[in-house]
Amino acid sequence: MIIGVDLDGTISRLGFYNPNIRLPWWLFVALIPLILLIGPKKKAVDKLKEMKILGHRIIVVSARPPWATKLTTKWLIFHRVSFDKIFCIGFGKGTVDRKLGVIKKEGINFFFDDSAAAINFFKKNFVVATHL
Repeated sequence: MIIGVDLDGTISRLGFYNPNIRLPWWLFVALIPLILLIGPKKKAVDKLKEMKILGHRIIVVSARPPWATKLTTKWLIFHRVSFDKIFCIGFGKGTVDRKLGVIKKEGINFFFDDSAAAINFFKKNFVVATHL
């Protein structure tokens, strides 16, 4: 089975992207190093490790900008977060649509997100989605 999981607010302690808040793009550049210093949620790390042991593939789909992929990958590895693949699709207009595109392209069976709005959107598009 292929499991998809959001990153910020789901695996990490802080949400990096909030579609209801309009901030200048350069502020996100300044925030990424700060977020990289904060560790992940232990419960999320444990759950993902358990899923990996059970043989599931884990794909992280984040609204972080594509240029943050390498740093985010290193953060996941450093904190021993189980994952097989990562997609940083960028924030802004159409983020959930881009996430849905990855979900469909990668054949993700279940998706975990911290956003109720995103979960509802995915469910309306026939994706099994819930909180982690």
